[in-house]
Amino acid sequence: MKSAATINVFASGGEKVFRNDVLIKSFCIPVIAIGIVNFTGLIHNKNYSTLNLIISYTYFIALAWVIWQGNVQLMIILKKNFKVSYNAYYKSILALYALIIVYTIITTTSGVGLWLYFSSEDKKSVAHLPAAVAITVVSAIFITNLYEIFYLKSEQADTIKRAEQLNLAKTHAELVALKNQIDPHFIFNSLNTLSYLISIDPMNARLYNDTLAKVYHYILFNKEKNFVLVREEIEFLSHFFYLLKIRFGKAIDMIVKIDSLETEDLYIPPISLQILLENAIKHNELNENTPLIIDVQVSSNFILVKNKIHKKQYAASGAGSGLNNLDNRYKLLTTKNIIVYKNADYFIVKLPVLNTKK
Repeated sequence: MKSAATINVFASGGEKVFRNDVLIKSFCIPVIAIGIVNFTGLIHNKNYSTLNLIISYTYFIALAWVIWQGNVQLMIILKKNFKVSYNAYYKSILALYALIIVYTIITTTSGVGLWLYFSSEDKKSVAHLPAAVAITVVSAIFITNLYEIFYLKSEQADTIKRAEQLNLAKTHAELVALKNQIDPHFIFNSLNTLSYLISIDPMNARLYNDTLAKVYHYILFNKEKNFVLVREEIEFLSHFFYLLKIRFGKAIDMIVKIDSLETEDLYIPPISLQILLENAIKHNELNENTPLIIDVQVSSNFILVKNKIHKKQYAASGAGSGLNNLDNRYKLLTTKNIIVYKNADYFIVKLPVLNTKK
């Protein structure tokens, strides 16, 4: 997964920079607007009545707001809608500066030119227009630099926070995986089943033992990974289901359907499907006359796990904790949530998958 070196540069941390700038704009826009028109000589205050001077300054402040806000929107659009590789970051900055320069020149020239046409200024004042445009462009680039600096700092802080949360979730996942490895009930049931098979069916006993070893090997080998291939997870799920099938017999069944032919490019957090399989068995009544059928459907965007509800007479303890833990892992690893849907007949969980080709 490390080879997929693309990031969505509009992270939640950096986004705050564009939302929390109201006070800065309220102070800086009037100061910059009034300062530029006076410094460049575009306006001569003595030529205007107090009312007309207020109207002129209000116009320039509004024009400065349009330029400022337009440049901010250009930054937001670029960062929100484009995935930029780390290597192409400087190219994206140059593209942003080019857009800002073009937008600022067009807007300033049009806005100031319109004002000069209707103002009380001497027509020779148009000679000051290039200086006003140049200073406005320099100011826009300077302000963009400040936004970018604060954006990167905010994004860095958000990344550090997410990394800390991810480490906590990873530690919890490792503890859960360790618990699954040494769960006394699971070991007891597995050894009992193995002992029973040895006495009546030695060939199946060997297969059961080999499958049990594969299950433990998968958990040990992948417990520290963030993602595994979907086909590896499906293979693990099949081995794990075989152990359960020997134990519960005709009371359970599983159907796996792969809709996508791109499984080589699909990734998922490890041991996710095992949690859903255990959840279905834990919270449903198991009966050979009406077996619990678990449908697993793999597509290019989701893995859907569905089962018909066989309501237990007494609810299992800890209902929902496994799904909550899985959802938290997904949010930290992929910024996506798992989708849980339940009606009177079916319980459905959709797990987003990661496609390295997208």
